[in-house]
Amino acid sequence: MEERLSVDILSPEAIARKAENVGVNKANYNIRTTITLGILAGAFIALASEFYLVAVFDAGFFSSFTRILGGLVFSLGLILVILTGAELFTGNTLLLIAFMTKKITIRKLLRNWGLVYFGNFIGAIGMAAIVFLSRQWEVGEGLLGAHAMYIAVNKVSMDFWEAFFSGILANSLVVLAIWISYSGRTATDKIIAVILPITAFVASGFEHSIANMFFIPFGIMVKSSPLVKEVFLSEFPEMALGIENLNWAGFILNNLVPVTLGNIIGGGVLVGLAYWFVYLHRVQ
Repeated sequence: MEERLSVDILSPEAIARKAENVGVNKANYNIRTTITLGILAGAFIALASEFYLVAVFDAGFFSSFTRILGGLVFSLGLILVILTGAELFTGNTLLLIAFMTKKITIRKLLRNWGLVYFGNFIGAIGMAAIVFLSRQWEVGEGLLGAHAMYIAVNKVSMDFWEAFFSGILANSLVVLAIWISYSGRTATDKIIAVILPITAFVASGFEHSIANMFFIPFGIMVKSSPLVKEVFLSEFPEMALGIENLNWAGFILNNLVPVTLGNIIGGGVLVGLAYWFVYLHRVQ
């Protein structure tokens, strides 16, 4: 029987048990279900990323208020993932709890991670292509596309360790958002739980591998537009040299690999294993 507090939310220990049970269920999904739910989650995070671009591209891009606004609208992505039951790789780093309690094997853990990551990649890049083909990057006479390109250039210009540690911070907050959403009983509870941690991660500029599966490929796509490139060089002349890194190799090697590794540590170790150790370690 689940423990309850007086306000009818799950206790921290009960959340740990719930995370363990959720991990077991996720690890036992069949391949079709896992990949399909992964594609949906990638598409949802991409839609939130597009929403972020629309919200910030002409709102005083470098102000604190704009960062907070961007974080608030980006919360849509995780809200959609949680309420629809989609499979998000960064959230699924919590499956480490079920592995540590020996409820799933290392094979099932890595199988889930691999299939979900693949699905997220397809969903996010597919949505980036759809947004590109919709020519939304022309909004503001190419200013939206230029800001998308600015974000992408910054991401592929990071060094390995900067991207790695930023990934740790990002997914610590993302997984904490998921963790506290487990305590809620209603959709409203879960939505409220998600908003502030996600706003904090986005406003702080931390790196999330699945979001970057939209931002960087979309930046690569809009780079092909003479209009966007002209506006970009006009708005951000200091970033001109960084354009050479904005390619598929730069995306994978300079950003996706270190950020993914950081996301695993941030969500799986700093949150998942920490609460496993507190509540589930050697508990029969």
